[in-house]
Amino acid sequence: MHVTVNSQQAFLATWRIPDLTFATHRWRDPNFLEIWGLLRVRDFRYALRRCKEVGETLSTRSARKESALLVAQAFAEFATGSRDLARRHAGRALDIYPAQWSAHRILLATLAANQAYKAAYMHLVNLDPGPVPVWDEALATRDMQTTLASWSWLLGDWEAVARHLGLAFPDGVDTMPARIQEDWFRLSLYRDRPEDAVAVAMRLISHRDVAMTDELLQTFVQNGWTKEALPLYRTAFENAPRSELLRRRLVALCIREGALDEARRLAQPGALDLAA
Repeated sequence: MHVTVNSQQAFLATWRIPDLTFATHRWRDPNFLEIWGLLRVRDFRYALRRCKEVGETLSTRSARKESALLVAQAFAEFATGSRDLARRHAGRALDIYPAQWSAHRILLATLAANQAYKAAYMHLVNLDPGPVPVWDEALATRDMQTTLASWSWLLGDWEAVARHLGLAFPDGVDTMPARIQEDWFRLSLYRDRPEDAVAVAMRLISHRDVAMTDELLQTFVQNGWTKEALPLYRTAFENAPRSELLRRRLVALCIREGALDEARRLAQPGALDLAA
């Protein structure tokens, strides 16, 4: 996989707020156990039917149960393409029982699906439901911050992307998945942060072939970061000492950065086309 500068080809541009799983609950009511099971196996149409039937026969009115049923309906409607119904059911669920994540998550998914990224961002960044019911599914901190980073990316707010990724991965770039590392590299270009680019590039080139490594490192050269590119090309050449392409790149950079003795030494094994 190669890294392109195009922001729309980034992983964060395609990230979606994680779906509810309906796996965690402590229902004793067999009707709710059945509905949660149907949603878990993605049998949405039957789940909608059962939601309607159960809603008509609830003997004991409970704000939590009514809200939970609306959440189930909202999720099933969203999953089957009825965004307006999903939004309405989720809104009613919150009116009945505000202290929950699930209905908010469905509202956020509908906003993102409608490309209302600014509204989705403002909704999520200010969200703190407090104590939640036993059937609820809170959004994990990493998922929340990655989602905020994604919407910031789509809005072109690169500083906000960096801030949210820092909160999602507080232990640094080493703990990021490879595709997030690639986005961190892109982000360093957009923010004009060569030191960030170097830190992540050292990790990215460790598992790439010569052609892909060269493509990534040429981004430094094209961006005018030749001083930073030089040690990276040295590392790449150490990893692939038989590569004439990397040798030529390294010789050219040494000449450009004034490391002439190193350039002469590298040129000795054979005639090189320095124009490459």
